[in-house]
Amino acid sequence: MKYSKQKVLFELQNRLIEDNRKLVLVKTQISTKERDKRLAELTKRELSALDKDTRTYKSVGKAFFKTDLSLLMTELDTRVTKAETDLKTLDKTKQHLERNINESQNALREITYIRG
Repeated sequence: MKYSKQKVLFELQNRLIEDNRKLVLVKTQISTKERDKRLAELTKRELSALDKDTRTYKSVGKAFFKTDLSLLMTELDTRVTKAETDLKTLDKTKQHLERNINESQNALREITYIRG
């Protein structure tokens, strides 16, 4: 009986460590996506102030290619939409991991209380 409690305790601790590692990664991804979204929104705002016939260029690696302003605006809209979708998915994942962490911590407290 004692061995099974130790095994359960070990598995809970490992799951808690793994979920915490995943949570840190998801939070980093959320931060990156928010930054990308803000950058696209700011760029779009600056480009919208330009005249329609203004020459615009798109960076492709180290090169710049002349690109139509409307194409740049569409691309930025797509980036913002994709970032918003990704943020929703990442937020759901974050909530799921936080719930798992809380459940694991509660289970560890119960096992520790029972063992004591």
